[in-house]
Amino acid sequence: MSYAGYRIIINNITVPNSMIQKGTWVFNPKDRIVATWKDGNQTEHRRILPNAKTEISFSIKVRTEEEQATINSIFAQKENIPVTFYNDFTGDYDTGLFFMDTPQISHKDTIDGIRYNATPVHLTQY
Repeated sequence: MSYAGYRIIINNITVPNSMIQKGTWVFNPKDRIVATWKDGNQTEHRRILPNAKTEISFSIKVRTEEEQATINSIFAQKENIPVTFYNDFTGDYDTGLFFMDTPQISHKDTIDGIRYNATPVHLTQY
């Protein structure tokens, strides 16, 4: 499967690309290191599991109440969140369980309804 027009689905909610603030998407697969040691020559070695632990961060753009309502449920759960994401290294979608750092949601203003400030989102795979 190639790119299907979205980068991420969080808890069964597709986050539209138009809701992701430009220039904030970061996809970071990290090695799962289970052991490190130095040999007699002081050369460092690492034992790494074959599957990476992915971290994803981005910001939800400044938005209206109506826009917030379409993605509100992505913030409802902080642990064991099913996430489907576009893997830029493989050119395919991967799925995993993630936890989310508690986002700080703040208001930009309340003229003609609530407008929300950009909200950083950080997800880490278990």
